[in-house]
Amino acid sequence: MTRFIDAHVHPPVQRFLDGPIADHVDRLRDYLGEPIKPQTPEEVADFYRSRDARAVLLGWNGHARSGRRSLGNRDIAELVGHAPDVFYGFGAVDPTGGAGAVAGIHQAARLGLSGLSFHPASERIAPSDRDGRQLWETAAEHGLVCLFHTGFTRLGAGAPGGEGVGLEPARPIHVDRVAAAHPDLRIILAHTGPLWLDEAIAVATHKSNVHLCLSGVSPKAMSPELLELIRGPLMRQVHFGSDYPFGSPDSWLAEWDSLGTSEEVSRTILVENISGLLAR
Repeated sequence: MTRFIDAHVHPPVQRFLDGPIADHVDRLRDYLGEPIKPQTPEEVADFYRSRDARAVLLGWNGHARSGRRSLGNRDIAELVGHAPDVFYGFGAVDPTGGAGAVAGIHQAARLGLSGLSFHPASERIAPSDRDGRQLWETAAEHGLVCLFHTGFTRLGAGAPGGEGVGLEPARPIHVDRVAAAHPDLRIILAHTGPLWLDEAIAVATHKSNVHLCLSGVSPKAMSPELLELIRGPLMRQVHFGSDYPFGSPDSWLAEWDSLGTSEEVSRTILVENISGLLAR
């Protein structure tokens, strides 16, 4: 039986480190206190398989302004193909790409991916900034989940000007407009951390098609109010994610277990909720 599904994994393969986050690798090393070690797909799969777990691999749009190669749909599909018993895949398209982005969403569905990953801060565009109606309609048509990285990001953290990365596009309220206009679209707000936490909770409470990924906040750092919501009214709309390799699933789960949460709630948050989202 699957012990947990890590719903937020950035595959630390060489093409990711040399591609969309290449400009930030040195700063990430300083922020994390250690370099990010490249891994093969098989090594990542073995890491999760040895824990009776599965992982959702997230693509990353390099964006034309960065000049860096994306970790796109085909890349993620290829990684999933190395270990389909362990991996699910979320692709990536450029949200400013117009018809090309729509074609990319169709491609993600054809490749058997489960969703799409967006990083508004690094893409420098909020989900509501332009008319993305066709993007979200197409994703909903295919039953693809749309994950949006929200709140604080380690990219550029501690650098003058944040290396050009602005936080404002990653406000959860920008996703609220998408959720309101597209009620059939299943949405994940990732990184439910202290920045704009109240906003993320309000959006998920108001919109049942919005789910919260707990990546980016350790269980011991969760406020009593957040824990009460997780165990109560929002229990069916939250799930676990570690942000691996920037975070550790082992550390997160050890803290979670120390809170004494019931087995029913833990199973719901660690496995069942994300399983339901991934089902197409």
